[in-house]
Amino acid sequence: MKYVAIFHANLNYAYLIPESYERVIRSSYEVIIDTFRDHFPEAKYVFEASGYTIDEMAKRTPDVIEKLKAAIASGQCEFMGAPYSHPIMANIPEEDGYWSCEFAQRSYEKHLGMRAKSFWNPEMTWMQYVPRAFARAGVEKLVLDFESYMLCNDKDYHWTEKNWTHEMGWAGLHTWADIDPNCRFLHRPFKNVVPGLDGMTRSARVAAKHYVSYFRRNGNLEDYINGIKYWSGDGGEGALIIIADDAEYVGTTGYYHIKYEGDYSKTFLSDPTAADKLKAFLPEVLKLGPMITFTEACETIPPVEEPYFVEDRFAWNRTYADAWASTPEAKSWEPLMLMHRKEYKENYQPILEAEENKLKYKDIVERFWFHMTNSANSDGRWPPPPRVTCAFNRQWCLNEIQKTREVLDEMKEICKAFPLPQPPIPEPPPDGEYGFHFTDKDIEDVRNLNIYELQHAIFVGNSLNDSVDPQKQARGRAYLKKVFDELERRGIRGIRHPASY
Repeated sequence: MKYVAIFHANLNYAYLIPESYERVIRSSYEVIIDTFRDHFPEAKYVFEASGYTIDEMAKRTPDVIEKLKAAIASGQCEFMGAPYSHPIMANIPEEDGYWSCEFAQRSYEKHLGMRAKSFWNPEMTWMQYVPRAFARAGVEKLVLDFESYMLCNDKDYHWTEKNWTHEMGWAGLHTWADIDPNCRFLHRPFKNVVPGLDGMTRSARVAAKHYVSYFRRNGNLEDYINGIKYWSGDGGEGALIIIADDAEYVGTTGYYHIKYEGDYSKTFLSDPTAADKLKAFLPEVLKLGPMITFTEACETIPPVEEPYFVEDRFAWNRTYADAWASTPEAKSWEPLMLMHRKEYKENYQPILEAEENKLKYKDIVERFWFHMTNSANSDGRWPPPPRVTCAFNRQWCLNEIQKTREVLDEMKEICKAFPLPQPPIPEPPPDGEYGFHFTDKDIEDVRNLNIYELQHAIFVGNSLNDSVDPQKQARGRAYLKKVFDELERRGIRGIRHPASY
């Protein structure tokens, strides 16, 4: 068994104010980099950071950026990216999500000399378009969520662990299903989540629960190592992600005391014991097996055969994207963001992004998307009641909303000189075609379609079956049989209506 540690760094964090940025960088991020370099050069790790985080590190602690670059160049550290300002990807449209990832990539190019190939999905929220947004920004590997996958694909697991209460902001205390620690979905990667994008799951069972307990609750090292041993199963071929949570918990108190105790006085205080805890932990892991990067796990371990599928709105810790969309701040600001997005897309995008104008107006278009996507930062909207949000984080989001408004006003003046193009009149799909794009995969390769895609595939077959062309009807019936046979192969059995095919 091989082991992966992903340290999730986010200076946009709720209750992390600029006055504390340098202290957090040095108490946490620098401690992680120095400890691995100086004491465990044989251990690989992943340092993940948003574009905003890298920009702030470059401005405030350029020496730490140089250490990070050296760790990446040595091969010991894999740098993993994240959307620029940590938006909840399921709560914004695909286009916004792409731009946030693209702005992050530009920060990495500027300060690290690279574009990240692997990415972190904030809070692991899901819509079917979320992986497409990452892939469009050049992402090839994505951290996935084990609990979400199991909830959506294993009926027995689903019945035990499903959170039926969408209004709950936190679901981590629900009953845990009793699963085999050898579960292949925990130890092996998934291929082609969307074409060209692979991934591997992290589980709250070990990558968060034991990690937070050890570093923040003064948990016992033996308990953490025993947890890793247990979730390693029989220790055969595969990998286990043993850390995939906030880097700030190594070296500072982070957000822990607000989350668990409602105590706002102890946020992001430095913890001088961090290096010693990390030094005690890493050799015990290395006794169990080598530590590798996330990309190495995705590329060297045989993948599972099953396609990756998660239902819309799911998030990590067995909750939903709704938790971040239902706070008072989110409900207040979302109408403003919807208004801004609607104004741009209806009145300015057809002009400014037209082929003949796009180079001339590239800068103002990108300024719009930068402030628009920053407006969706998650931590200005968190935590939910009865906790209260941080004044700095709230104001940061409000400033970005205001800057978006100012860019739109500039665009309004520019676009006065242009007639607004008439939108094309949509035409019905040709005879026998479904007319709705639901996947970039080859739909004939039904074994690689997930459940969402297979359900759309039924409509593809029925559209052909409804054609006036007998040959298309025959193709439709044959395709429907193929799809229903695949559903039955997966244990989804039912009565087929004879007219279906």
